[in-house]
Amino acid sequence: MKTDPRVGRRLPSQAALAALVLPVAAGLAWLAVSGAPMAWLAVNGGALLLALLLAVLLPIPQDERRAALLAASLVAALFATAIAGTSIDGVRRWVSLGPVSLHVGYLLLPLLAVLTPRLPSAPAVALLVLALLATLLQPDRATTIALVAVLAALAHVRRDRASFVGLIVATAGGSAAFVAPDPLAPVRWVEAVQRDAWHAAPFAGLALTLVTLSPLLLLKQAPTLTAFLVGAGLMAFAGPYPSVLIGYGAAPILGFGLALAALRCQNQSR
Repeated sequence: MKTDPRVGRRLPSQAALAALVLPVAAGLAWLAVSGAPMAWLAVNGGALLLALLLAVLLPIPQDERRAALLAASLVAALFATAIAGTSIDGVRRWVSLGPVSLHVGYLLLPLLAVLTPRLPSAPAVALLVLALLATLLQPDRATTIALVAVLAALAHVRRDRASFVGLIVATAGGSAAFVAPDPLAPVRWVEAVQRDAWHAAPFAGLALTLVTLSPLLLLKQAPTLTAFLVGAGLMAFAGPYPSVLIGYGAAPILGFGLALAALRCQNQSR
């Protein structure tokens, strides 16, 4: 009996789901054994369940006009956060929902990284460069560098003038992000979790490093999303930057779920 090939396209691929589940599960295991607050484990675990539901059920528009409007609204939300988001020591990267603060960049940028390749190069590059400008205003060095990686991946795929110009502009913006020091103090179990694990238990550090790089193997069909996740993940080795998906924080997990929903809808539309 033959299976309808459309059935497989109604769900995210097993590899894509593994790219979400593996780092979050590994992070939960490390947070548990290293003594992180149980409430933080509950937040990440709940975010993973919600992200899986989003990945399977949430409809994301795929026609070019609506995808462009959605992408533009994501960029507008980043600028709104830079202007009126929750402020900590003059840094505005978050929105507060009751007792929970969500990092807007990690919540929205994975979806933007999936939507922009659906657009022609000029608007795709413009939206990504504007998003990068918003991260400079917040400021948020890690997401700035992750967006440079996205534009590099787009330039590698498109190989046209617009994408190369965008990469040059993004590289300049990424360099500007290092002019001023980050005013925020690092938070244990949020930033640099992989480095802490290497010092405490090298085997655990190796495992967390491998899951940080796992999108390179598991998300080959989505190079811009892979670039964002790996770029953001590697920043945790470069300084006191969030260990996305691994450390405490619901926003990257939910953001990845939104991105997987968009990938699922793209597969359905083919």
